[in-house]
Amino acid sequence: MKSVTSCPKCGSKKIKWFNPEAGIWKCQNCEYQGSFVLESSKTNKQLKESKKMEKLQEKLLRGRF
Repeated sequence: MKSVTSCPKCGSKKIKWFNPEAGIWKCQNCEYQGSFVLESSKTNKQLKESKKMEKLQEKLLRGRF
């Protein structure tokens, strides 16, 4: 199984080494910078599903209040 590197904040696969010597990554989508990245297609899929559920909950709460 191929490992996929993705951003822990937004789930984007557009993440590149920003400072390889220090182990810092940078997301081109949300500007996240850090040493922590996700390296699993299954985890990436779960992160995206979680973000979708959060957005749906926000929409539902806005409609009720």
